[in-house]
Amino acid sequence: MPSWISGSADLRARWALDPSVDYLNHGSFGATPRSVLAVQAGFREEMEREPVEFLARRLPERLDVVRARVAGFVGAQPDGLVFVSNATHGVDAALGAIDWQPGDEVVHADHGYHAVKRAIHRLGHAHDVRLVPAVIPFPLHDMERVIEAFAAAISPRTRLVIVDHITSPTALILPVAELVQLCRARGVPVLVDGAHAPGLLDLRLDELNADFYTGNLHKWVCAPKGAALFYVHPDWRKRVHARVTSHGYELGLAPEFEWTGTFDPTAWLSVPAALDHLEGLGVEDVRASNHALVQEGRQRLAHALGVELPHPDHPSWYGPMASVQVPWATSAEGPSLNARLFAEHRIEVPFTGYDGRCFVRISGQAYNAPEQYVRLAEVLRTWR
Repeated sequence: MPSWISGSADLRARWALDPSVDYLNHGSFGATPRSVLAVQAGFREEMEREPVEFLARRLPERLDVVRARVAGFVGAQPDGLVFVSNATHGVDAALGAIDWQPGDEVVHADHGYHAVKRAIHRLGHAHDVRLVPAVIPFPLHDMERVIEAFAAAISPRTRLVIVDHITSPTALILPVAELVQLCRARGVPVLVDGAHAPGLLDLRLDELNADFYTGNLHKWVCAPKGAALFYVHPDWRKRVHARVTSHGYELGLAPEFEWTGTFDPTAWLSVPAALDHLEGLGVEDVRASNHALVQEGRQRLAHALGVELPHPDHPSWYGPMASVQVPWATSAEGPSLNARLFAEHRIEVPFTGYDGRCFVRISGQAYNAPEQYVRLAEVLRTWR
């Protein structure tokens, strides 16, 4: 058990979040502790004091040090890991590595992230590529159905399979190891969109053996916004290129991806401070405490909304995020519900959509307290 209490005053004080808001949406953008922001501010001051020294002379070596730290945290060799601004950049780089031909297909779960679907849609316009959904039932009570859905969607025309490590609308942890094995057996490259996974799950990217893996560090590692990773399997490292071409083109992954023109690299440089903060609290303690918050919170919500929980109550199925159906609303009503909840009650939580249905997706972080989920449940009970 952790030596700290989730939602206690000293823990809340570590973050700069507005104390008048019940912030139950860590999953969307994360929140960065004050100590990490202070480290980033120090880097920015140093950069502005001597920009050439900071950006041209010292940055590559400094990023190599950060890369080694992050690689150890996610179980990857450093030479296959680069920093990007967010997971979407990693997805786009992976899509750009495929030599697309008319009629090619991309398999992506129907629970997948909307921005990724839009990227595939753009491919369709440019190359006549077709999105084939892996249809996963929800509620879901057997993970074998997920593997069956992907197996049924893969065809001889499939050129890439995209697997969400944790689904955005429904917060399910998918069986990525089994799905990567399936794709390997079928001879199809696989990209794992792990936007939520770093910090939330114990990652071993080299062992996973996916062709590509991308994940955010600003969410559950709590690094500043603009920090994410992109992992490339050895088979692809000479074929993957940054989508913005600059001085590092064809000089290797790190030079190509990590210098695409003048930018602010301080979010990347601050990742070790975020890892220090997470490890100081205890990685496993944070994961267990955050899961317990959401475990209780989703039960309260299901009772208040009069619905069944949509999947088994086991940490292998969900972590510090969970979705519960709002039975009297449609997916189209989600944005208005979010706006109303914030305006009237100062509660920040997303209402996601899947298959036309509306879900409330809660997150749990060390700054959250159980009574915040009680307030949310009571409000939604009155809206029924």
